[in-house]
Amino acid sequence: MNREGGGLSAAQPPPMLGEQCPVFAQMIREAQQAGYYPFFHPVRWGEGAEVEVEGRRLIMVGSNDYLGLARDSRVIEAAVAAARAYGTSHGGSRFLCGNTALHEELEERLADWVGKKKALVHATGYQTNLGILGALSAGTDWILSDHENHASLLEGARNSGVRQAWYRTRDAAAAARKVAAIRRRHAGARIVVATDSLFSMSGEVAPLAELAALKAADPRMMLFVDEAHGLGVLGPGGRGAVAEAGVTAATDIVMGTFSKALASIGGFVASDDEDLVLYLKHHSQSLIFSAALPAMNAAAVLAALDVLQAEPERLDRLRTVVRRARAAYRQMGLPIPAAETPILPIPAGDEVRACQLARALFERGVFAMPALFPAVPRGHALVRTAYMSAHTDRQLDQVFDALADVFRATGPSDGPSLSSRDVSHVGGG
Repeated sequence: MNREGGGLSAAQPPPMLGEQCPVFAQMIREAQQAGYYPFFHPVRWGEGAEVEVEGRRLIMVGSNDYLGLARDSRVIEAAVAAARAYGTSHGGSRFLCGNTALHEELEERLADWVGKKKALVHATGYQTNLGILGALSAGTDWILSDHENHASLLEGARNSGVRQAWYRTRDAAAAARKVAAIRRRHAGARIVVATDSLFSMSGEVAPLAELAALKAADPRMMLFVDEAHGLGVLGPGGRGAVAEAGVTAATDIVMGTFSKALASIGGFVASDDEDLVLYLKHHSQSLIFSAALPAMNAAAVLAALDVLQAEPERLDRLRTVVRRARAAYRQMGLPIPAAETPILPIPAGDEVRACQLARALFERGVFAMPALFPAVPRGHALVRTAYMSAHTDRQLDQVFDALADVFRATGPSDGPSLSSRDVSHVGGG
């Protein structure tokens, strides 16, 4: 998610929470009454790329289940078997009584998959970033973040207490300038450069080769790559953008999640520095002070990895779907990201317009969600569409027909494309 500065001065303290709640609640109620409140839809049923919402069967183009594995019978059966063997909870954190053989098997499997020596599993992806960046704070002077990074990276950096800087999104030259600016003031500073690999809103990919080259020239820099959306989607065998860019060895820390292509929930961090992983295992507060990931979720990831590796055609199908969607968007005059990824944002600009577009698609049988501030910068609202290997040609035709129908009725999508402004100062936050 994007960082955006506030507008209140020290002489104008923000209102108390109790004062904000009625105003916010009224705004939500008005949106619900007007019929364009887009969030918290109760999904009653789901199968493949279709779901039932409000009594209607819809084609899902808002999910991160890129490989369609969340409904795979082998993944479900593995989760059920683990629940029978271990129960639904472990009664404590991994640090205490919640560590299982499944957790450790999964860590070995993940480390091998992403080309690292060791991995460490957390209960959620958000907790992974918070815990790891917090633990790294003891040996870090600066955290330099891409402006479009996910909220968990930005929050983790902020909570770490380490000095922060940001650079224009996907701009390695801007990152290099920020590193140089830090070096002029703090020659020996230890800097962690943190970036998403595949950005969840724009659908673009970070310049990992250029960032790795920057790191190679600066021995006191560490490269941290969040592969949440890249794993299972990019690179050989779905091993991610780091593998696709050929910078596995140069990347100090690879982080990933299970809630996208791997059909579960949870997160992990992997590194070739075995001492670092052991340190993180004993200093990540979100690992130590959170209940352990349930065994059924770990088993689901292991089964998802089995299916992905046994059935490379599933990834081939995803890439075929992506190419077809990009061609359809291009024909409709919609902008498409430079990178060929499953994420295709439709710019709307105005937040109300984004909600109206999403509702119009809903009425035509398509489930797609708007992305509003703070998920994107103000004035850059969009409808985020994301495609899955499970989409059939018939379903794709229905989605593209619905999109064309909406834009015939409402006019072209004329909002600004998603881009982030650079932050001109080195500190801040």
